Amino acid sequence: MNVLLLPRLTPVGVTHILEINGEQLAPSRAKAFLKEHSSMLFFAASGGNKSEQLTVDIGSKIREIAINSGFPSNSGQNARARFDQDVTIFLAGLEELNTGESLRNDVWAYLATVETCDIVAWRFPKRDPGRFSGGPRNAFQRLWMRGSSLDKGAVFEDRWGLIKSLTEDALVAIFERPSIGGDPILAKAIAEGWVVTAERIGRGSMESVMRRAIKLLRLRNEIIDLSGLSQSELQETVLEYFNEASNYAKTDD
Repeated sequence: MNVLLLPRLTPVGVTHILEINGEQLAPSRAKAFLKEHSSMLFFAASGGNKSEQLTVDIGSKIREIAINSGFPSNSGQNARARFDQDVTIFLAGLEELNTGESLRNDVWAYLATVETCDIVAWRFPKRDPGRFSGGPRNAFQRLWMRGSSLDKGAVFEDRWGLIKSLTEDALVAIFERPSIGGDPILAKAIAEGWVVTAERIGRGSMESVMRRAIKLLRLRNEIIDLSGLSQSELQETVLEYFNEASNYAKTDD
């Protein structure tokens, strides 16, 4: 497989680009800045072929999804949720990202800060720098992580069923905790447990149930490696804790 090396942006580059852009974030201004400060832009030294074009293409597709979701005028909750879901499926299904490049924070920093900075500002009006910098809070890195972990595989008709079913609160509850979100087996099992429980008690009751189930599962995971269980054992264990959490919620009411 020919690995395409994507452009990377240093943390200093992120800071300066956000500062010089001010209120009007624009990819053209970010790229003009990098032409004069090329040391802040770099590629991996070896291991593949440089491809700035792939990042351009990814940014173009994200822009298309954003426009279809209401960018630049509509930034309501439904518009943002639709955008996140569609971008998650797009990024996770992109074969070119199935390399070590997608694990690099600075790759995502470039995509968010240079190629799509105006879209990130639309999606996150408060413009938290963490949404531009690489890391688990990056506007797109977080979506790629979700999709990669919850992808059932191309052989399944409902490949993206978990992504489409879970609420934002449920996704955050899974992926804000590295011990869970960083383990695709466990993350997927908890997501499936959420779906089963939501069908039984209703999505509106799931926020408190999810919080308690996550706490119980994290404690259990410290005693035994849950992802080391067989698939049936893991599913049974996850549902057991979701059931306990939902029963607790009933008595608490």
